[in-house]
Amino acid sequence: MMLGIDVGGANTKAATSDGSFVRLICAPLYRNKAMLPGVLADVKRGLEAEGNEIKVVGAVMTGELCGGFNTKRAGVLYIAKAVSDIFETPLFFNNDCAFKSSSSVAKGPFSFAATNWLASAQFLSEEYKNAIFVDIGSTTTDVIPIVGGKIKAKRTDFERLKSGELIYSGVLRTSVAALLTRIAIGGVEYRLSSEYFATTADVYIVLGYTGNDIYSHQITAGYSPSIRVIRGTHEEKGEDLRINAMRRLARVVCCDLEEIGAEGAVTIAKQVYEKQVEELVDSLKRVKEKYGLETVVSGGIGDFIVKKAVEFLRASLIPLSSSYGVDISAVFPAYAVAKLLEASSST
Repeated sequence: MMLGIDVGGANTKAATSDGSFVRLICAPLYRNKAMLPGVLADVKRGLEAEGNEIKVVGAVMTGELCGGFNTKRAGVLYIAKAVSDIFETPLFFNNDCAFKSSSSVAKGPFSFAATNWLASAQFLSEEYKNAIFVDIGSTTTDVIPIVGGKIKAKRTDFERLKSGELIYSGVLRTSVAALLTRIAIGGVEYRLSSEYFATTADVYIVLGYTGNDIYSHQITAGYSPSIRVIRGTHEEKGEDLRINAMRRLARVVCCDLEEIGAEGAVTIAKQVYEKQVEELVDSLKRVKEKYGLETVVSGGIGDFIVKKAVEFLRASLIPLSSSYGVDISAVFPAYAVAKLLEASSST
């Protein structure tokens, strides 16, 4: 059995090649990178407790870009060392779709930066020869064209931001103020405060797309205590969770909830949702027309946005949650790494 690990700046994901072990752990390296070894050690203990025998561990990462590191180079090297300290002789997936040792990471760290989407696309390209793979996570959205079984996306985040293959917004951590500058409430347009009052997690809690079963989220609004929610274990429960999310949304127009009411908060949430759908439609349309692709394969915790965007484009949609389950879809890069390792070991 193989283990895949995906180390992000906010979450660390792990999955075995048989899908029996799946973990999504809230681990904000942007706040404290020193937590990573402990997170990885917990994953290892969890595997051992369930009697899993792991032959090889493979890793991808995006956490190198987070604010916990001064440079991407430093981030890649730190993450690679943390993985290597916990797991014996791990392999790292590079932007040439090859697994390399930690010594190779030290020689060329940039080749290993932001490769989690690439692992997913490489694995899926065997089954979906002509499709657009879309993965919406807590922080970002990947829009990856696969043509004739070949990945046509650019290889760096810098290039993908230009091509529309990377949208830097997700369904948990993106600030509302990063998506919109104006909001209409009661037919009147208002500017938004640029404070970090509310995030997309608040939006989708209010709209009912995420809630008590949300995988992980940390809210950093200055006026509210931090909240951690992992699979139904949380400080805020039920209606309190939704009401507090509405309170945070009210703050983006410098109000308390009693000033704009629940209707006003829901109105704000709907406009943020519409904006994220609009941005995805724009990227999908560009990729669809460029490569003549009619099928969209969706993964990640934000695939409900993909579903809405695909309706506008009248393309066919294949949700990974339908074939692999919701849990694996949420950590798909980690699962893809494990499956790619499994395939490489059998050749």
